[in-house]
Amino acid sequence: MSDSKIIYQETNPYSSFTAFLEEDSRTVYLYLQCENNPEWGIKSLWIRNLIPAPEERNPEDFGQGLAPVLTNQELFQSEGMPSIQANDVHFVWTEEGDAVFLFLNDQMEAFLPAWSGIKEFHGYARGAKEIAITASPLGDPNTGVLYDRMIASRNYWESRAEKDSWSKIQKLRLNYLESKFGTHKKYWSADGGKFPQLGIALFTPDHMPGVKVFSTVGMSAQNQPTIELYHKEYEKFSRVELLLAFRIPEHSDRSEEWVQHLIGEMIKFPWNTGKWFGHGHTLQMNRKDPDQLYLDFNTCLLRNISHPDFYSCFEELPNLGSLESENGNPVNFLVLIPISEEEKIISQTEGSAKVLAKLDELGMGWIHDPERKFLFE
Repeated sequence: MSDSKIIYQETNPYSSFTAFLEEDSRTVYLYLQCENNPEWGIKSLWIRNLIPAPEERNPEDFGQGLAPVLTNQELFQSEGMPSIQANDVHFVWTEEGDAVFLFLNDQMEAFLPAWSGIKEFHGYARGAKEIAITASPLGDPNTGVLYDRMIASRNYWESRAEKDSWSKIQKLRLNYLESKFGTHKKYWSADGGKFPQLGIALFTPDHMPGVKVFSTVGMSAQNQPTIELYHKEYEKFSRVELLLAFRIPEHSDRSEEWVQHLIGEMIKFPWNTGKWFGHGHTLQMNRKDPDQLYLDFNTCLLRNISHPDFYSCFEELPNLGSLESENGNPVNFLVLIPISEEEKIISQTEGSAKVLAKLDELGMGWIHDPERKFLFE
């Protein structure tokens, strides 16, 4: 088995994905792995051969665990290419943090996208002439869809590096939320001092006595990862904020701390794991509602409340469908609705629409009531 070494390694700005270039005596590959989600696996992309391209691959290479070389007909340059020097390497991460462009000096050499690993596709490499076992052609690195994606990614990171970037992001969202729910009563930093900057705000709307509303601040400043694999028009759904509203029981003296901790544990989940939040998704609750009376709420059902068809049905719910993020795309407010284990099973087997319709029927379509009973008794 050939000796291998890592030429260059870098973790994305979210500290969640690591990309590294590795060579053995035969090939150079780009790899991408998730630090917090072992189910994500490791993605791989051929970059170049270091040996003359064979006419056929040696089938024994696979049995020895060797990375495949590309054959003569699959690449532009059949001669072996030189090793890559670490000083020549530069990565440009996508905004989502789950894909990376490889540059050698000023030349785009490859792109390992979020859809790497699906249907035996690995990514795009400049040296590939045709679709091969571990690489596909990059095409013109200075024009086209991939080039545009790279420029957008670079522009995004440059904008986030500006000195007043976070203050503008925070102000836009807090002002919007205060126009809907009144002046915020409390605010907590929820990022642990690491990128991306995030916060949680508490509101007690005058028009909703006995109700507290919590909202994340800053999740919608960056696209969620992986969502483009599931939505054709993913940019319409990629920017979200989480919201949890609950009715305070009449004689409760419980703190709202459980909500703060619950949201705080969810707020970085997409970028930490490469998974996204959307309408109808369920999330495990690691914090219990101290006022739960009849039910053990152990799951949150997510509901997009930004659509006009939804907020027009609830007199007390303001229009939350008009906030645009910095890139001009809509911000989707996903409300967290605590449900029981039995209700989660119904949601997963019969569809979340059934659970949500019952909540609407009982007047609890977006406001959590810790003293409610099982929905389908």
